Amino acid sequence: MKKITLFAATLTALLIVGCGGAQNETQTEDPNLPKVKADQIGYYVNSAKIAIIPEQGENEFEIFDVKDQKTVYTGKTSEPKQWEYSGTIVKTADFSDFKKQGIYVLKCKGAGTSYPFAIGEDIYNDLATKAIKSYYYARSGMEITTQHGGKYARPAAHPDDKILIHKSAVGPKRKEGDIISSPGGWYDAGDYNKYIVNSAITVSELLTADDYYHEYIEKLKTNIPESNNELPDYIDEVLYNLRWMMTMQDPADGGVYHKLTALNFNGMIMPQDDHDQRYVVLKTTAATLDFCAIAIKASNVLRKYPTLESLCDSLEHQAKMAWNWAMKNKNILYRQPEDVKTGMYNDDVISDERTWAALEFFTAQEDELALEIIKKEDFIFAPPCWDSTSCLGIISLFNNKKACEFFERCDKELFDYIKNGFLNLADKLYTNYENSPYKTSLTVFPWGSNSECANQGIVLLTAYRLTGNTKYLEAAQGNLHYILGRNPLDYCMVTGFGFNGVKNIHDRRAVADSIEAPVPGLLCGGPFANAGDDCGADKYPDKHPAMRYFDNPASYSTNEIAINWNAALCALVIGIEYEQK
Repeated sequence: MKKITLFAATLTALLIVGCGGAQNETQTEDPNLPKVKADQIGYYVNSAKIAIIPEQGENEFEIFDVKDQKTVYTGKTSEPKQWEYSGTIVKTADFSDFKKQGIYVLKCKGAGTSYPFAIGEDIYNDLATKAIKSYYYARSGMEITTQHGGKYARPAAHPDDKILIHKSAVGPKRKEGDIISSPGGWYDAGDYNKYIVNSAITVSELLTADDYYHEYIEKLKTNIPESNNELPDYIDEVLYNLRWMMTMQDPADGGVYHKLTALNFNGMIMPQDDHDQRYVVLKTTAATLDFCAIAIKASNVLRKYPTLESLCDSLEHQAKMAWNWAMKNKNILYRQPEDVKTGMYNDDVISDERTWAALEFFTAQEDELALEIIKKEDFIFAPPCWDSTSCLGIISLFNNKKACEFFERCDKELFDYIKNGFLNLADKLYTNYENSPYKTSLTVFPWGSNSECANQGIVLLTAYRLTGNTKYLEAAQGNLHYILGRNPLDYCMVTGFGFNGVKNIHDRRAVADSIEAPVPGLLCGGPFANAGDDCGADKYPDKHPAMRYFDNPASYSTNEIAINWNAALCALVIGIEYEQK
């Protein structure tokens, strides 16, 4: 099979030579720029291949070979249809039966051309590698070396070995102002703080991908300091954050601090220039249950690595401590202390976190007592999100055939309820995909809508694995195509990829490092229906939710990056790469 690295090099060269220029920074009204929307990386040989054409285009399209400078395929477009979320009227160009590997553009008279794209095998391997490598650049407390980080090298920052106990976080043996050590972990988003709730969904999705797609993951090489040890680079990266999470538990009672943070967000400075005092803040039920779920899940998933046996024992012990604390403190919600101004991740409904933790305990240990905690009314059948975690536990369960069989024997009615509820969600997403003029299941545009799109794709991938029905795989791929350029904005939403890719992300490092291009492999938040408070409403003139995006560092509501968003991207890309083998 040809590798994406070959495709990428060829694609770049052919674009410059055959198409008259490099990628453009922004979409404009220049009639010479592409108007046809396609995945700006490409399509697998044997997958569905669809591009989006504006309504003014004629009813015929052609696939043009960039290298040979000739038309190699022609086809008819669909009838035009309006997408209510963008206000645009478009047609689809389906060329799924064209299977010759190469580099192409799609042309349509009256509508222009697409950006070049590849048709081939392993086309997302480079994307998968850079998406997981992006976590290395976000490491707290570690120097990013030239050997491993290239031009993004920087000194170590935030050692976090002298963290103060905030007055909200006192415990049986820890009083206000006491010093603890809590090193490591990843910076959460565009800021330099670390949050348990968001780390939990991040690590969960990355571990689930390893559980599902281990054969693919063990081959990923990311050039990190641990690359020559006996573990896959992917797992070494996950461990860097997981070990930090373990330090956030109070060993005296098992409760888990909600976050490690400065009192205020700092300015757009490099990590090594931030010297503000940092604190652990408030133990909460949500953070403790989320940590519990991750600790017991990790103790199960990572036992396949012999060198991690002792770590897994510690994780199991800490998970049980967290569970006991959460059962005694069932509704301690996060309330921001008056002197703390950083991200909250506050969630007033935590029955789904309890359900998630119980499902992880059952899956890992077939613990019948955990079933007593799981109630039908506590399930939220929705794509995973930091504040909606039921599906994280469901996906873990469905990946364990033995646990599924035991669950069904213990409580068939509840098992069927969970399975049917999950597949009903997947069917709803597929229907959205089928009806969408842009061939995506996305119909909501919250903060981080690109992550919502990726997480919907993860649900669809899981439904494919559960049923074998390829319609779910096609829809999951459709969501990835949307993220990578087949969207009304004509943007590839991942840094370092695409010929019209996002560049000006809201990230302190990207703004302060004086490097034009941000770290590659980062998924930006994407269109947000309520954007406007950050840059002003005039920066988001189109009121349609799918159009409310601004590629500017000031647009934190649409252009920030976050570890949980990238985990969804990683899991989706890796899953699709694996399933196409």
